[in-house]
Amino acid sequence: MEKYIFNDKFIGLIKDDRFIQIALSSENSDDLLKKMLFQNPGNREDIRYAFEFILVIKNEHKSLSDIDSDLILKRIEKKMEFDKTRHFSWYMVWKVAAVFFIVLFVSSVFFYSKYYRDPFKQYSEVNQKQISHSLIVLSDGSKHIISDNESKIDYTVYNDSVVINKKGKKIKKINNKKTNKKNVMNQVLVPFGQQQNIVLNDGTTVTLNSGSRLIFPSSFTGNIRKVALSGEGYFHVHKDSLHPFIVKTKHINVKVLGTIFDLSAYEDDNVISAVLVKGSINVLQKDNEKSSVVSPGEGCFYSVHNRKSEIKSVNVCLYTSWKDGVYLFENESLIEVIKRIEKYYNVNIKTNGENISEIKISGKLIISGKAEEALKYISKTIGCEFEKKNDGDYVIK
Repeated sequence: MEKYIFNDKFIGLIKDDRFIQIALSSENSDDLLKKMLFQNPGNREDIRYAFEFILVIKNEHKSLSDIDSDLILKRIEKKMEFDKTRHFSWYMVWKVAAVFFIVLFVSSVFFYSKYYRDPFKQYSEVNQKQISHSLIVLSDGSKHIISDNESKIDYTVYNDSVVINKKGKKIKKINNKKTNKKNVMNQVLVPFGQQQNIVLNDGTTVTLNSGSRLIFPSSFTGNIRKVALSGEGYFHVHKDSLHPFIVKTKHINVKVLGTIFDLSAYEDDNVISAVLVKGSINVLQKDNEKSSVVSPGEGCFYSVHNRKSEIKSVNVCLYTSWKDGVYLFENESLIEVIKRIEKYYNVNIKTNGENISEIKISGKLIISGKAEEALKYISKTIGCEFEKKNDGDYVIK
């Protein structure tokens, strides 16, 4: 067999996001490769080499910059039972390596050298709607329930373990068995109707709101501290001017050095908000890389539909009071109040009555209890009643 030369077809395949995702997500790579070769007999060698190249990168669990390109090709040849004496052009090797690096790592959402795809998709097997208590998922795959909503998850004491504290006392220690990899990732999921406090390895504290998910390393390494958020989090970032702290979401990234801010980025939200309490934050739109600097007392509001950001002055307490177990409303429409209750408790609430949706509400709503308690308070405030239907939905009338 003649020596294989990397060509445009090969490079095109490893630049194809769909091809990469299919190769990385397959449970039986051999069967998948056979099927692809059968369906594309005219490009057998290109498909085979591109497929094996991607799998070698995956199995190394490293960023491409840490891998010897010659070793990659040797492993591909060994798996395909090629002659070990074959040699490839170093120029072409590094050309392919550079292309693959750009595709897999620059375009990734977060830590692609670890996950090879969106970290939220990596953890999609955990259904947030089905959990009733906060859940820790460690990098070794183990899942641990945090039954006490008032506890604190602390990563600062032990490098390879998690300590659960309550009122300053250790109540539980969880060992992470997977400690032989760098930047091993963990996640915390918070069920609807609850909150959870986390202390990261650098001393940064995060309060996660109802229905939120945070993905983060057990120990920060390198020049940048990175975490990923889906939902809402109140961040008090430990100041470190040499190691910027970045919170990545689906649509925007927030970069800080040390500050306090609230970031709300639920998957189904039409508007993503970053409200600053103290310090300074830089908000980057991921679709066009537009950057916005936010000052204390301001919020950056990104419209998912319009793909535009707006900076405006706000009453910060209206966006951060939830961390204290209350929602504050200031001349807010009943519809908007209902939307926040629906999101917090993951329930459906309908209104039935003339002009009821036009009612404005100001005041404080306690959210530390059940959904029925919040609805009882709202109904009493506006002089209405509520009931729960057989399908589980609520109606205010």
